[in-house]
Amino acid sequence: MPCMVCQKNTYKFDYKNPKELRQFLNEELEIKRGKYNNLCKKHQRRISQAIKIARQLALLPTVPKQERKYSV
Repeated sequence: MPCMVCQKNTYKFDYKNPKELRQFLNEELEIKRGKYNNLCKKHQRRISQAIKIARQLALLPTVPKQERKYSV
């Protein structure tokens, strides 16, 4: 299965664009594995680094919103 980024050769991973980075996260906001993203090892490392930088700058959340239960 070829890497989708290697085929297009135009995609640049930018930590400043969290909307594009969201597609590489699952429902629990964990980074998906390369085989699910259709990325090679090189591009999987780059997307992981971009996501980690975006999390440090608070552009992406680190944990999903949880249901809050209030006691009445």
